[in-house]
Amino acid sequence: MESYFCSSWLFIQLIRPMKKIQILFFALNILSATLVKGQTIESLAKELPPYFSMLTTWGVRPEWDETSEHIYFLNKLVGDVFKINVTTKEVTQVTSGFYHGGIHRVLCLANGDLLLAMGPPIFDSTNPEKDRHSGLGLYVLTKENPNLPYPLGASCDEGPAVSKSSLKIAWTVKGQREIKMGKISYENGVPSLKQVETVITYQDSSAYVRLETQDFRPPLDEELMYTHYWGDAKDQYFNSQVFGFNLRTKETKKYTQYPKSYNEAEGIFPSGAFMVIESDRHQPLDQRNKYKLDIYKLKLDGSGETERLADFSTRYLNRIKSDNPVVDKTGRLIAHQFGFQKGAGDGRGIFLFDLDAYEKAKSVKK
Repeated sequence: MESYFCSSWLFIQLIRPMKKIQILFFALNILSATLVKGQTIESLAKELPPYFSMLTTWGVRPEWDETSEHIYFLNKLVGDVFKINVTTKEVTQVTSGFYHGGIHRVLCLANGDLLLAMGPPIFDSTNPEKDRHSGLGLYVLTKENPNLPYPLGASCDEGPAVSKSSLKIAWTVKGQREIKMGKISYENGVPSLKQVETVITYQDSSAYVRLETQDFRPPLDEELMYTHYWGDAKDQYFNSQVFGFNLRTKETKKYTQYPKSYNEAEGIFPSGAFMVIESDRHQPLDQRNKYKLDIYKLKLDGSGETERLADFSTRYLNRIKSDNPVVDKTGRLIAHQFGFQKGAGDGRGIFLFDLDAYEKAKSVKK
């Protein structure tokens, strides 16, 4: 009882100087944090609209396979690759047949082989992501030889981009100020990189410019979609916008027009008319660039028009975001993760967003 009165007294002293609206906001924050901490992912999922469905309660960074029958994902930010059958929910470990120092990214090539971005063999458990920006080795894991990743002799900073219709890949090099492109070629079943070239460079620009590759724009693969970050010594990623570089005309186009906010290119639709982005544009200025993101559908016609698809960052205040969205080959399903508002890519649990069910729900509301 004494503990209860002490806590109550401290709470009253804390809120006494606040205005009514501040007290209300403070109370909502505490309530939201308390509820989320006490809930499981399963119970949280039950609160979401019916066009969301839970696929796994663990795992990060989903990636569709070439048939859209399975989703590849990592068990943690630096870990092993698993895959899940979207229909049966059967889970299989993919990278159990060889030793490695941790896989940071997995992407599916057009032929079904996997492109892996891996750190060095020695893993530092006290700083698991220390190699994320110092150069991740690119490897191909083939269907024919799933226990032997083949090195491509190149390294990337953050995740690479893969074509959905050819064996072209693109990646940002260490320092994040240049993007290279190449084509994977096979000889006697062994993959290697050919036709490597630098396609985008910001070497002569401010030291606080950063680039991150994301996708080749279908159906022609003539445009490379990427995120352009810029900032200052305090925060090099403060501003981020979605850009496209036309590989044929060498022209650069800016697709998001929302300054002082975070807008990161993510999965692209098979038509090439839209892509999904992570954005915090719904947040007040003082709450931006704090991982309080949600997924949006961006129209790639130059208008900058977006539509917010999830409200996790405001539904679960200061706790959860929706991020890492990728689109299946039909353009009807988006896989994304239940992200934590404490770091890039950090989260637990993979969800499906049904666009047909979403559009139906919208029409009913009208």
